[in-house]
Amino acid sequence: MEFQTPQFIEQKPKIVGPLTLGQFFYVAIGAGISFLAYQFFNLFLWIIISLAAFGISLALAFGKINGEPVSKIAAYFVKFSLRPKTYTWQRQTEQTTLNLSESDLLKIRKNISIGEKLKSLSLKVAIGKIFKPGPEIKKEGEEKYEVVTFITGEREKAKRVDYK
Repeated sequence: MEFQTPQFIEQKPKIVGPLTLGQFFYVAIGAGISFLAYQFFNLFLWIIISLAAFGISLALAFGKINGEPVSKIAAYFVKFSLRPKTYTWQRQTEQTTLNLSESDLLKIRKNISIGEKLKSLSLKVAIGKIFKPGPEIKKEGEEKYEVVTFITGEREKAKRVDYK
């Protein structure tokens, strides 16, 4: 038993000649507006109204913007225009800074889970801010030392190497 797989399922069936039913209705409405304008207005006004009606109806019937039919985009525009807009306001919280000693910071860091530490480290590596150098504090012979302050607030003495 063989079955054929349906093809071209994205295409709508052509019902009225080379037009789908929706396209036919858009063109028919444009023609109807043109006919009514011919009955009620003079020649100059009829031409202007007919050109506008046919232009809009052809754009709705055959036009596409980014692969979407213009009729669908027009429907989205009407829905967006008629729906009430809801704006969410988020209250800004006050940022507080804690003045903790280094021993308190070490206690807090020990309680942080490994996953949070890895997440913090990966963020620091990704943005390129592992540490920021502090002011130079002392020189011992030819070697220079600096205090390095990490983002977490930890300070560490580090040897400075100047490449020439």
